[in-house]
Amino acid sequence: MNTFWRVLWVVAYAITAYFTFTGNMMMGMYWMAGTMLCEAVVGLVMNLRK
Repeated sequence: MNTFWRVLWVVAYAITAYFTFTGNMMMGMYWMAGTMLCEAVVGLVMNLRK
């Protein structure tokens, strides 16, 4: 996986942490679920492309 995707996941998880620690737990949970789903789909597609 290249650097672009790694930076994108770090940014998405940072947004998740921001929402979680500012008291907006539901939005943090949505961001976490969405980030994990996107990370899994991108990883699958990149592995299938090899």
